[in-house]
Amino acid sequence: MILALENDVLSYLSEVLGGDLIEAYRQRERRIFVRVKPAAVRKAVQALKSRYKTLRFMTLSAVDDGLDIEYLYHFSIDGIVLTLRSIKPKEDNTLESIADIIPAANFIEREISDLFGVKLVNHPQPEHGLVLTKDWPEDKRPLKRPFEGILPSKARPVAEALISSSCVAPISAFIQRKREEAGLPRSAPFAFTDEKALNEFQAIIRDTGFSEKAGFDWEKKRLRYK
Repeated sequence: MILALENDVLSYLSEVLGGDLIEAYRQRERRIFVRVKPAAVRKAVQALKSRYKTLRFMTLSAVDDGLDIEYLYHFSIDGIVLTLRSIKPKEDNTLESIADIIPAANFIEREISDLFGVKLVNHPQPEHGLVLTKDWPEDKRPLKRPFEGILPSKARPVAEALISSSCVAPISAFIQRKREEAGLPRSAPFAFTDEKALNEFQAIIRDTGFSEKAGFDWEKKRLRYK
C-alpha cells in the first residue's frame, strides 16, 4: 500500500511537471524527494493539493550554500514524507509565495524572509518583521552567508582561466621565442588551441561537476563571484 502510493506520487508529478521535473526518487520507505525548477514550485504544490486530499504541509526549510539557496518544502501524504526541493541562485533574491495555495506556509515564509533576507513575491504580508525588527540591516541577516563559493580568493582567477580556456596563464613572447629556439612549436598543445579539444575538456569539467561547485557561469564565461 505504501509503496503503491509512493510510486503514484512520483509518476504523477513526473507526468504533470514534464521538463520542469529535475529528479524524483524514493530515498527509503515513506521518504521521497522531488526536485523541480524554481518556476515550477507553485505548479507542483497545486498539483499535489488537487490530487491528494490528505496532503498536509509540514514546514519549509532553507539552506544557504554561499552561491545558491535551496528551498525544501516538506509535506505528509498518508504517512509518506515528501520533500519538494528547489535551488535558486542568490543573484535572484526572491521567493514566490505558496501561501495562497497552502495558508499554513504564511509564517514560515516570512521567517525565512527575515533570516535570509529573501524578498517574498505575491505574499499577503511580504514585508520583513516577523522575527526581526523591520529596520534590521539588510546586509546582516542571521542565516545569510556571504556570496562566495568554495574557492579561496587566490585560487579564483586560476580556476576561472582554467575552466574558460584550459590554460591558467598566457604564454609570453619570451617563452614562445625560447620554445622556437629549442625546436618546439611557439605554443604548447593546450586545449584552447583546438576548438574540438577545448570542447572535450570543458565537457569533462561539466560532467565532473567542478564548474558548478566552483560557481562558474558558462554563459558569461566567468565565476559568479570574485
